[in-house]
Amino acid sequence: MFRSYLFATSIFIFFSANIFAGSKIYLIRHAAVQIENPGWCKAKRAHSYKEEYNNAHVRVFDPGVVLNRIDQSETIDTVFCSPQLRAVQTAELLFNKQVVLKIDEGLMELDYPVIRFPLIKLPLNTWLIISRVLWMAGNTRKEKPTLRQRKAGLEKISNELIAYAGIHGESVVIAHGMVNRELIRILKKKGWEFEHKDGFGNLSVNCLVK
Repeated sequence: MFRSYLFATSIFIFFSANIFAGSKIYLIRHAAVQIENPGWCKAKRAHSYKEEYNNAHVRVFDPGVVLNRIDQSETIDTVFCSPQLRAVQTAELLFNKQVVLKIDEGLMELDYPVIRFPLIKLPLNTWLIISRVLWMAGNTRKEKPTLRQRKAGLEKISNELIAYAGIHGESVVIAHGMVNRELIRILKKKGWEFEHKDGFGNLSVNCLVK
């Protein structure tokens, strides 16, 4: 009986180790959006810029530049996608609406509140950077999820991506810079490694393998 247990355990370990062999997870950041940076501004304008950014359409781009970095991109039939407009439009332009989009709110950009100092002007990027750093340090508002809550959600999504890649050979994600960065951190902790590292700019394609 003990030998049977050892045999079954060995089979399970072998299967677990090999089901993901050669699997890939592609993390794509959305295309650049059509919006102008207001430069120096007050906190209220920085807040409205974020709202406008979330509703802005993406700029036209050459899909081939991105697809050439994905193995057998023509066979992809499912893409995990953020529900935000810039991610959905990027997916449609890349795959010409011929894939199923698995929209997941957990892939939305990590949304942080803009700090409120109404009497001063700062460059837009300074407002955003300071606000992001403070949010990551724990400054948040009740209507927005905390960083810890978002990380927990991305941990669950990573398990779904891994399971899908194990069955289909790859998972393709179209999301956002901060989201992709966090997913990479989670996946690396689970033993995934870079096959191709592309940074976090617009239309970047990071590929991790098991």
